Amino acid sequence: MNLDQVASYLAVIRTGSFHAAARDRGLSQASVSQHVRALEEQQRTTLIVRDRAGCRPVPGTEEFAHYAGLLIDLAERTSHVLSRRRLMVGTASNIGTYLIQPAFRSFTETNDAELVIAPNGQIADRLEAGGLDVALMEWWDDRPGFQAVRWAEEELLVIVSPAHPWRDRDTVHTAELAVEPLLGGEPQTGTGTLLREHLDTPLRVSMNLGSTEAVKRAVRNGLGISLVLAGAIQDELATGKLHALRLTPPLHKPLWVILRQDLPTTSPAWSLIDLLTPPKQPA
Repeated sequence: MNLDQVASYLAVIRTGSFHAAARDRGLSQASVSQHVRALEEQQRTTLIVRDRAGCRPVPGTEEFAHYAGLLIDLAERTSHVLSRRRLMVGTASNIGTYLIQPAFRSFTETNDAELVIAPNGQIADRLEAGGLDVALMEWWDDRPGFQAVRWAEEELLVIVSPAHPWRDRDTVHTAELAVEPLLGGEPQTGTGTLLREHLDTPLRVSMNLGSTEAVKRAVRNGLGISLVLAGAIQDELATGKLHALRLTPPLHKPLWVILRQDLPTTSPAWSLIDLLTPPKQPA
């Protein structure tokens, strides 16, 4: 598969037009069109829908586009591996947005590293494809060839709006959650699995909103309640925009560092793990 053709194809999808893709890649529009046409001929299928709304993947080709992106990512890493020893660290969205940034900033004071934040499932795929050296995740599906190190755990809290009837309470029993509209966030975080394993009460999710930020906004507007990592709501608690309750019994989510089993111990990834998991003090 020709990488220039793949890169042009992805640029068209990303920018929404052949003209913008050509400008983005520093090529002529004719060259980009030729690249996409050649790729479609090689794959024996149309890959891009062209209409007045712009350019987008043909329905059913989204998975091809996903793996094409992984291919370009890996190719770029391969081309730089001998000249640039940068550690590529991937994090699930909540960890990268709310939990890891102070520690990562400290890590980059002595290490050349780049942080990639994406949904949990995308980070897992990029790690498996070789586009990342190490990943910090809320969930891992035990793919072969990798090891998982538990580096922390984060309490799950129930969040409600300041106008909710529970606003004056500090705790809520898990059985009470079944009577409230529950808002879901990003899929593949493992929260649903964790709840099913530890809660006797079946919960019904009324909406899946795709991100913790969207969930927080919806809760603030009184559309329902949700369960989020404690570290994801510190700003809202400080300003009174949300109210949090602890679950009874408490529920904690493990957080994982995932890396290849054959990664040399000299890799900076192990220094990152040491930073995140300091030795426990003797009792």
